[in-house]
Amino acid sequence: MTTAIFGHRGYPARFPENSLEGFEYACQHGIDGIETDVQMSADGRLVIMHDEAVDRTTNGTGRIVDMTYEQLRQLRLANDEPLPSLAEALTIFSQYDVLVNLEFKTGLVRYPGIEALTQKYVVQFHLEKQVIYSSFNPESLKTIRLLAPQMKTAWLISRIPAEMTPPAPLEAVHVEHYEPQLNEPQRIWTVDDPLQMRQLFAAPHVAGIITDRFEEAQAMRKLVK
Repeated sequence: MTTAIFGHRGYPARFPENSLEGFEYACQHGIDGIETDVQMSADGRLVIMHDEAVDRTTNGTGRIVDMTYEQLRQLRLANDEPLPSLAEALTIFSQYDVLVNLEFKTGLVRYPGIEALTQKYVVQFHLEKQVIYSSFNPESLKTIRLLAPQMKTAWLISRIPAEMTPPAPLEAVHVEHYEPQLNEPQRIWTVDDPLQMRQLFAAPHVAGIITDRFEEAQAMRKLVK
């Protein structure tokens, strides 16, 4: 099994996180997958951003859930891009043979209908076979499994509990630290240390690593082959 390399929010070591510029560069340079985050505006539009508030990564302030789509689109990332929409990101991904990990950011804000609307866009862009849905919120995974049971799902969790009860049938578990005792496909986040990369590429059950530095990860993977 070849361990896949996922760009964590694109390629934040070189570009603003979750920027279209970072997504495009990573896809053009042979990345296996992109990990990114889906949230919803006050008027029900889907945007790409990790934090529930816009303060850290844009020139604005406030929570996404409290702002309309038009207000959000007025904000700028560090490279002067507007805050990207899900549709803009999927437009890029649909042009490449790349896996797309869409994380439902529903741990703090339970956006109503986000799972169904996201799946609608995924179908519109013909990305059903490329998309993996993940979330820390078990309810989002249960919901997407009911709506689209054919889609791949992954549970985001910092540590595996003593008795793991998955919220739904899973394609993989996304963990912060490698769990050698877990006999399940794992994707590890966020792996930026080259030595750790090399160790994980050689470890059993590691289906992927999620990293800010995907080009370094590509170089380390070649050393393990």
